[in-house]
Amino acid sequence: MSTTEWTILEKLLLSQAVYKYGEDNWFQIARNLKHHALLDRPSDYFNQKNCSLQYYLMIEDMDKEKRQQQSLTTQDMPVVVRLARQLYTQRLEELKKEISEDEEKFLALVSEIEEIRAGKWDNQLLKNSKEDIKKEDQSEEHLSDHSKKLSKEDPRHKSWLKNINLLWREIANHKNGTMFMNPIKESIAPQYYDILINTTTEFERDVILMLTNSLMYNTEGTEVYQMAKEMLDDATEQIRIFKTADEDTSASTHTRAASMAAKERKKSLANE
Repeated sequence: MSTTEWTILEKLLLSQAVYKYGEDNWFQIARNLKHHALLDRPSDYFNQKNCSLQYYLMIEDMDKEKRQQQSLTTQDMPVVVRLARQLYTQRLEELKKEISEDEEKFLALVSEIEEIRAGKWDNQLLKNSKEDIKKEDQSEEHLSDHSKKLSKEDPRHKSWLKNINLLWREIANHKNGTMFMNPIKESIAPQYYDILINTTTEFERDVILMLTNSLMYNTEGTEVYQMAKEMLDDATEQIRIFKTADEDTSASTHTRAASMAAKERKKSLANE
């Protein structure tokens, strides 16, 4: 059972559900809360036991309040109605507070815009711009160093390139692959052919992005959507297998290197 505190909105909807279905119908009450459009909790949160416990805790808390704080009218009301009325008032106050906070943020934003227009932020914006440029330069230097380490002449890069091409062929040979193999026109994406992929992560990102875009721009249930979905599932599995095998190969290489180093040390000691 979750110990997370219920929000006022959740408590209010719970009391309304109890009023609608009755205190002995916790299955229907829990079902109502699970599928409520305003609530966003894990599916197992609004179970029957959790709902009933929260409801009776609220009743107990309400009964502890001093009688003089309640009018004669509210005392004549059913308990669940009094509870819903109390929570409704609390929810209104909560919404008023949220609206007030949003208004403050909006006014602060308007004030900042006016100050920027008046030139009061020029120095700060110039400083931020220089810092952003510096960060970009550092990032580009890092990528440049990485590219040098994995140059085309590097044996590790050659090996990776060979394996990644095999993976690409495996993905492209899918029964729906022809649909997505048409080369993009340079007039549409001028820098597309200058993009270099140097890591498995970059390769995975671009393949998944291509197929995800196809899902996004085609209506669910259409033939193209279904073809993209099938190929996305297959590509994800192929990449997973490739990454697992690559990790195993790396571990095996390190093990062999360590073993050879140990043998060399033993040989050196024996010669001494």
